[in-house]
Amino acid sequence: MTITPAEALVALQPWIARHRRTAWRPEVRTDNSTPTGSAFSGLPLLSPDEDWPACPSCGVPMESMLQLDLKTLPTDRYGSDVLQLFYCVANSCDRGWEAFADQASLCRTITPNDARAATTNLNRFPTKAIHAWTAIEDSPDAPEHERLGIKFDYHFKDVPFKPMEMWCPELDLHFVGSEFIRCLEENVTAADGDKLGGWPLWIQGVEYPICPECGTEMSLVMQIGSEDHVPYMFGDCGVGHITQCPQHHHVVAFAWACT
Repeated sequence: MTITPAEALVALQPWIARHRRTAWRPEVRTDNSTPTGSAFSGLPLLSPDEDWPACPSCGVPMESMLQLDLKTLPTDRYGSDVLQLFYCVANSCDRGWEAFADQASLCRTITPNDARAATTNLNRFPTKAIHAWTAIEDSPDAPEHERLGIKFDYHFKDVPFKPMEMWCPELDLHFVGSEFIRCLEENVTAADGDKLGGWPLWIQGVEYPICPECGTEMSLVMQIGSEDHVPYMFGDCGVGHITQCPQHHHVVAFAWACT
């Protein structure tokens, strides 16, 4: 019996359902009062006697790209401090993209009890306060499929060329033909744009940082898309990810990639 890619996708539903995660889209409103809670380009909390963070590379004050009051999020997995991302958006700056690079960004957590709000807004972009979160279903991106149990053989080196193959050992499924691989990659993918949690949308492959304290693979806290809620593009339509160690919540990192 000949099976179609759509029928193969139905057969793969138990695997798809097992790896589905909840993510949350931020609901925002422009706020001229520059709130100090969860916001894009809002007034950041700073440590006592701390100046607004400046770019390590060019010395220009960095954008308070995102601040999240972790205790107010729709999930408690990230802790109870405040997570912050400062990023340099100066045109002349040579921006780093790697996690822990510290070339043009500062990603950190700060304890609210020991902090104060900045008195002057040095952001370039309008403040967008996050007042709610909308849950969505999210699936692993194509570069994650193989590490989650889908096996591929592209037969690129075979002469004569053989049809591409795809297996799901846990479901005892085997499909032959590139159309099955393409159908999976197009229909089981991570959501783009700004979102809390879920699966990262990878541009150049899986790039989870490793916690420098315990060696654990870090997990996604927040995805920031180019020109979504912040009017800024990472490289050529890139996507940024804030990740956190699941064991050490104070260990956070920011990295981005583009085509």
